[in-house]
Amino acid sequence: MKDKMEKGDGMQGNGKDTEKVSYYKLFTFADRLDIMLMIIGTISAIANGLAQPLMTLIFGKLINTFGSSDPSKLVSDVSKVSLDFVFLAIGAAIASFFQVSCWMVTGERQAARIRGMYLKTILGQDITFFDTETTTGEVIGRMSGDTILIQDAMGEKVGKTIQLLATFFGGFLIAFIKGWLLALVLVGCIPFLVAAGGILAVFMSKMASRGQIAYAEAGNIVEQTIGAIRT
Repeated sequence: MKDKMEKGDGMQGNGKDTEKVSYYKLFTFADRLDIMLMIIGTISAIANGLAQPLMTLIFGKLINTFGSSDPSKLVSDVSKVSLDFVFLAIGAAIASFFQVSCWMVTGERQAARIRGMYLKTILGQDITFFDTETTTGEVIGRMSGDTILIQDAMGEKVGKTIQLLATFFGGFLIAFIKGWLLALVLVGCIPFLVAAGGILAVFMSKMASRGQIAYAEAGNIVEQTIGAIRT
């Protein structure tokens, strides 16, 4: 890890592309508590994601109750179905709480370790490293900016991604069980949605990269300006 950080910092200073690290290696610094939090957060995210497809089933049951129930028992039947909404809401609230809290805590813990390792590696460099490879402003910008992005990538956004995937696959599973013909027709819209999401992700990634470079340059200018002030 230390060698990769040294190599990455040197390449940044020379204006070359940095070596990319695979996504799963971000979780290298996870300990047993982090693993347990990620497991609980994953299970909670799946449960929270399945809540929305299940809500459509309960809503359909409620609509059927209005049309098929005896008018004298309508209020009683609707009340029974409404209780299913209450139970589902309670379950979704609990799952959502554990999903967000577990992933945010483990993301913060692992990002703190990465930040500490980065600082330890930087402090172990020779003084010439700061003159030829990087600047103090860039180091500060990387520590404050990149680690926050890493924390987001391995924290709350992971739980949100798992939740949306569970909603996606759970919704299609219920759709094919209840009405496979209509669901098969709607599948034709998926390629267009995936293409639009992919294009948006590419643009967002490029904008985030440009923003980090701009922040690093701005931090360097501020550091040089303040350092040149004489009291």
